[in-house]
Amino acid sequence: MRHTAKTRQTVVCHLISDVLQLSGTARICVSGSSMLPSIRPGDILLLQRTELSEAAPGDIVLFAREDRLFAHRVISRDCKYGISCLVTCGDSLDKNDPPVFADELLGRVTSILRGQSQVHFRFTLPRRLISIFFRRSQFLTRCWLWLLTQQRSWTEEAACPR
Repeated sequence: MRHTAKTRQTVVCHLISDVLQLSGTARICVSGSSMLPSIRPGDILLLQRTELSEAAPGDIVLFAREDRLFAHRVISRDCKYGISCLVTCGDSLDKNDPPVFADELLGRVTSILRGQSQVHFRFTLPRRLISIFFRRSQFLTRCWLWLLTQQRSWTEEAACPR
């Protein structure tokens, strides 16, 4: 089972990378919670291929590492080992990621779709404050995710009455 999951992750990484290289744009559905409150599981990210030099602090970028995809916010630009890189971090994580180099960068998030609505993803002061709570409390994160799941099921039930 684990081998199948690893194989699937590898295929998805390569597929998204190829789509971005060929067409310049892609869409992916979020499954993780590292970008709460800005990005929720189930949100759709609209991506545009981008170069390292085009990514700026505050942008959310997609990168691949160890056959996994990560959509995290750019904190700053840096230079490690004489090579340009990005410093990134998930909004609800307390540690920065290892440097993101040009060969790992796939694209930049241009839009987020939540249901039928487009949501803003600027890192505003209220979102910064909320993300501090997520960084400090796994319990709060689990509660928030449970509430989001409940909200989705209530919304689906309202849209499709029996």
